[in-house]
Amino acid sequence: MSFNASGTIDLGKETQPFEREVDAESEDHARELIYSQLGSEHGISRANIEIESVESV
Repeated sequence: MSFNASGTIDLGKETQPFEREVDAESEDHARELIYSQLGSEHGISRANIEIESVESV
């Protein structure tokens, strides 16, 4: 199942919007994947990532 997530990332000096599609088993799993991927890519913690919506595609 695919999910589309959108929200913002706090990068310190700026806040950047994001939108990403992931394959996951559930909405909770999709949220975990987003936190993991964005945290790894940008070197930030989960507290700096705000997921505003997760929708099934």
